[in-house]
Amino acid sequence: MTTSVRRARRPASLPQRRTVPRRTVPRRTVSRRTVPGWAVAVAGVLGALVIAVTALLAGGQRHTDTTPVALPPPPTATVAEINGRQIPVREFALYLAQGRAATFAHFAKTYGVGDGPHFWTTPHGGTTPAAYLKRHALAEAAQDTVVLLLAHQHHLIADPGYDAFLATWTAENTRRRQAVAAHQVIYGPVQYTEANYFTYVLHNLDAGLEQVLAKDGTIPTPDSALRAYYRDHLDTFRQQEDRKGAITTPPFGEVAAQVRQSYVHDRYEAMTDRLARAARTTVAQAVYDSVPVH
Repeated sequence: MTTSVRRARRPASLPQRRTVPRRTVPRRTVSRRTVPGWAVAVAGVLGALVIAVTALLAGGQRHTDTTPVALPPPPTATVAEINGRQIPVREFALYLAQGRAATFAHFAKTYGVGDGPHFWTTPHGGTTPAAYLKRHALAEAAQDTVVLLLAHQHHLIADPGYDAFLATWTAENTRRRQAVAAHQVIYGPVQYTEANYFTYVLHNLDAGLEQVLAKDGTIPTPDSALRAYYRDHLDTFRQQEDRKGAITTPPFGEVAAQVRQSYVHDRYEAMTDRLARAARTTVAQAVYDSVPVH
């Protein structure tokens, strides 16, 4: 986010007093007049009052024009609670980072606007890009929370909380450093970033849950449903089988495993989408509003 820095307005400088050249008058023509003492005293009091009032007004002006900038919340502060799972600022920031490109694309396509000093705070169609991004980030958090809670319920993970994920991430990177130091073969990066490892964990949980939910009957896979799915998605299972490039659809029996996998995947996504939309979400509004978008 392009951050605008508030600058306190400085009190206007007092105009410089013009210096009028004094006439050179012969000393004998200047008559000295005696100023009464009470006049000097009154002038001094009035001068002090003017100085005091000026100082008070200047101080009040500085106080009015200087607006304190709200500090961002700490990474451990809770942005929202979804189905009882707390979403800390640190986790929420991942969703904000992931959604920035899509937000730019949406506002560029829909309203023809691009990045600029006030991009995130300028409203279009009744919302600002910052509000749009936060709303979608919260929806993504609900989606992943559903997956994490299901994984916990089916004993794929011991703890669905973000602190537990951070501990796992740290342990995995430590293991990889030690393996590299011992000249052992590792697959994937030497070190995962926090965002990449979170994506990796969720991807593996999705794959594991699809199998578990199909096995325990949460996602039923009757033969009639699989055959109907096959007929509705013939293009998905077409293969090129001859030298002339003719495209044919293999019989159901030849692609039954592929049909089942695709069917379970679609049913799983539909189920988790439905659960995410129905999730109980309580937003910590003050924290949510103060999370910076940039």
